Amino acid sequence: MAIELKGKSIDKMPLSMSYSKDICLNFYPKGLKELIEPNEIEIAYRKADLKIEKGDTVLIYTIQYRKNFNEKEWNIRPGISNKEGHYICGELNFTHYENRINLHLLFGKGRFRFIGLPLIIKGGTGSPVRAYAIFET
Repeated sequence: MAIELKGKSIDKMPLSMSYSKDICLNFYPKGLKELIEPNEIEIAYRKADLKIEKGDTVLIYTIQYRKNFNEKEWNIRPGISNKEGHYICGELNFTHYENRINLHLLFGKGRFRFIGLPLIIKGGTGSPVRAYAIFET
């Protein structure tokens, strides 16, 4: 997110912030409370024979959504919160997406273009999206 857009609502953000060139990294079997350290990100992209380029979005697969989403206490148990990720992304000035499904289907296919256009909600700071991974050949 460009600095001039920091703190702006979705209706004020350009659609260009909703698509980028991407890679997807596999962090399964990381546990629910395990941190992903910077050196592990480097190991993961090297293992996948990819590299993170300026402007990329990096999708991180952890299996937690598939494994825990239907649990009665998902996201309400003590110690489970998504707020930290929201704060970090806001401080770093970039858009983030969460609970993307089927990321495991992207492994081994290389780079792709991610498109996740939000609903234009006046004053909104979040939105459902229909996400796409488009492979250019």
